[in-house]
Amino acid sequence: MGGATLASFFNGSAGGAGAGVYDYSEPGSGSVAIPVGATGVTIQVWGAGGGGATGFEYFIAPGEFDIIDGGGGGGGGYSKTVLTFSGQDGKTILYTVGVGGAGAGAATAGGFSNVYSGTYTLTTMTSNGGQPGNAGPLQTQGAGGAASGGNTTNTTGNGGAAYTSAGALPLAGDGSLTAGGGGDGSYLGGEPGQNGRVRMVFTF
Repeated sequence: MGGATLASFFNGSAGGAGAGVYDYSEPGSGSVAIPVGATGVTIQVWGAGGGGATGFEYFIAPGEFDIIDGGGGGGGGYSKTVLTFSGQDGKTILYTVGVGGAGAGAATAGGFSNVYSGTYTLTTMTSNGGQPGNAGPLQTQGAGGAASGGNTTNTTGNGGAAYTSAGALPLAGDGSLTAGGGGDGSYLGGEPGQNGRVRMVFTF
């Protein structure tokens, strides 16, 4: 179901958010049909966070080592679009929610999230995932993911701080909602990044 819950069958929503509100935070793809009588929609898209890196032992002198944590993952980008329309009942909008990047030694970037045309045509919104943390001596956070296609907001995710094992903070959207934070780096094994998110709120 691409992240939807059984609530969608009872109140016309996903995630139990209420009629006309569709909120997806589980990785996957799907479609949303424009509800009957809707006159517009606000769409928010967050990319997934990058994974935190595993650290290493840093040689100081014979028999002396310093323990260095890996860098934290970068945060996903954020985009927002506000649309008005009429007579579009039942037309579909397609979406993908990106998966958080894997942590540890083989840390990976977060997946992109996007919203794009189904039978309803709109400009594709893409929020890329954050990059993985750096396991090298600089202990650098991964770079934040770029965002494009929003008609009101396109914000690159947080990231890129030097000597930082904490994952990059997620970006906040409407109502201080967040997604796509980077995973923390550590000596023993970095944490995965947060999944992306897609939220559509229809007006009537």
